[in-house]
Amino acid sequence: MIVFMLMQERARHEETVRQIEAKVAGAAGALNVAHGRLVELAGELIETELWKGYGVKSVEHWLGWHAGLSPERARQITGVARRRRELPVTVATLAAGELSVDQVIAVAKHTPAHNDAEVASFAKVATVTQLRSTLSRYSFASADADTAHSSETRTVVAADEVAAKGTVAIYHDGHRFGMRVDAPGDDGALIEQAMKEAKDALFHTGQPQVTWMDALLEVCNRSLTTVESTSRRGKYRVYVHLDTDGAWLNQGPALPGALLDKICCDTVIQPVWETSGTPVNVGRAQRIVPERTRRLVLDRDRACLVPGCGATQHLEIHHLIPWSRGGKTDTANLGALCPFHHDALHRAELTITGNADDPTSLLFIDALGRAISSFVPPAPPPADEPADTINVTSYKHPPGERMDLRWIYFSRPTRESTAPTSQPNAPPC
Repeated sequence: MIVFMLMQERARHEETVRQIEAKVAGAAGALNVAHGRLVELAGELIETELWKGYGVKSVEHWLGWHAGLSPERARQITGVARRRRELPVTVATLAAGELSVDQVIAVAKHTPAHNDAEVASFAKVATVTQLRSTLSRYSFASADADTAHSSETRTVVAADEVAAKGTVAIYHDGHRFGMRVDAPGDDGALIEQAMKEAKDALFHTGQPQVTWMDALLEVCNRSLTTVESTSRRGKYRVYVHLDTDGAWLNQGPALPGALLDKICCDTVIQPVWETSGTPVNVGRAQRIVPERTRRLVLDRDRACLVPGCGATQHLEIHHLIPWSRGGKTDTANLGALCPFHHDALHRAELTITGNADDPTSLLFIDALGRAISSFVPPAPPPADEPADTINVTSYKHPPGERMDLRWIYFSRPTRESTAPTSQPNAPPC
């Protein structure tokens, strides 16, 4: 009797798992179709150049703003869109819900047009990690000698050149900091040797248990201690804001209490006086923004003020009302702008009015007198196309098995194949 009950319970559990798997597959299929539509729309934007205007820097900027995407994801989507004519099978498979956008991004980054159908078929049974490692290392046959494919080859080479520069992804939430480095072999070897040297140096100073984290911090400390310029040294200090409600890193996240206690044990505190909760400003007393005020403005804005921009590096502080026209050097009249939009503003292609301390009061006007909206509400699905039925097919996930690269082969280009196939049914690889 007990065995029978256990078998029933196991059967119910397996049925529940199957139901969840089916729901996830359906949701993933719908998401893939939506991403396929986004790729097509990005392609239309690129071809028609309708994204231009409103102080937008690029199609990636426009897409990230209107679709609520991160800058990296917007770059990836537009990267696929730029190659959608060369890789029709891959893009069609995404639009049918059979490939995820991350799988397609990996394919578009490395695959020549003449291998479109084969790689699309292969991608259906490969995870994103397997695609990235396989396609980046696979020696696709060069089509330089074949004039019909020379433009395709140049496209792939350009993608590989970008990939060869390497990437560094950084994130932190106040509690923990994360960094992922993806670099070419020679650059990676240089980084590794520098950390080995730092680790060895710490060991010889009397630290028997030296970790790679200790070595990385040693390399960073060495770099910062070589800065001789006072202004440059101040720019690259780590600042922590303290008030009665807690603490946070300058332009960063809130800090947990335990970490704050550790930091405050050995720090120099620089007070910023406030009156009724408002930092004491310098008004008309000086035009140059004091460093302490600059830090407050950067911490308040965190990114370029212009809607949809999101730039966080090399920000410049701008007087909304010019100092020469009576504007004060107060936080309410100061805003952070990226160099692109700062230059656009001084070319009279953009104007900003309002109180910078109250973001809801800011008004952005372009050169044609049009207001730039700071919020674009997402459009709901059409009434005849409910969100839960937009997928063409449920997504069939890759098996996730170990992959032997020795058995992967893609065909070489031929002179007869003057154009990539447009049939979505790719032959097996």
